[in-house]
Amino acid sequence: MNSTSEKIAVVTGANRGIGLAVSRQLAEQGIRVLAGCRRPDAADDLKALQSQGLPIEAVALAVDDRGSVAALAKAVEQRFGGLDILINNAGVALDQWQSFFELSADCLRETLETNVIGALHCSQLLVPLIKQRGVGRVVNVSTELASMGEMQMGSTVAYRSSKAALNAMTVLLAKELEKDFPEIWVNAACPGWVKTELGGPDAPRTTDEGADTIVWLATLEERHNGGLFRDRAPYPW
Repeated sequence: MNSTSEKIAVVTGANRGIGLAVSRQLAEQGIRVLAGCRRPDAADDLKALQSQGLPIEAVALAVDDRGSVAALAKAVEQRFGGLDILINNAGVALDQWQSFFELSADCLRETLETNVIGALHCSQLLVPLIKQRGVGRVVNVSTELASMGEMQMGSTVAYRSSKAALNAMTVLLAKELEKDFPEIWVNAACPGWVKTELGGPDAPRTTDEGADTIVWLATLEERHNGGLFRDRAPYPW
């Protein structure tokens, strides 16, 4: 990792839930976090962390808008000359527990737009800034519900299919980078069932617990590349 200067991280969907916890944990390690959210002016929790002296800055980012991602990439390059960490955390779950036959094409499209195409935009436009460093980490936030071995019931099709696609993109990006950029590692993380707006109040994990493996992958010193992890251990695809 970039040890000669301050590390820079971009975290998407950072204004609440797991993204907020990831941003705080990275900042507590001295990493400057550009916390992406649609409305930085309304990101009160991020502002509170910044007021505590943590190196966190709320930045405008809508991952489903390529122009928004491009604007952030340009700003990062101009201000910092590169990037060290990208956390593709932004996501939606619009069809929780809905059956296969109830799923609408519009719901699937909207889910893919954020969960897959949003991660594509961010990776295509921000990973080149990690290439400028030569060393870095990319973490895609997935779910164990997208593991083929966990698909024992046919519900939540849009969300789970989108995360399965994100898992595939994780492997493909890792493979594409590993020859010319062997120190840029790309992995996916399962945070578990977490108490968030998406996970609901009955979930057993806190956001800090959900963020742990994501932050671990973002700051890895021991080589892991192209894998899916839960609780800091490999998880089956």
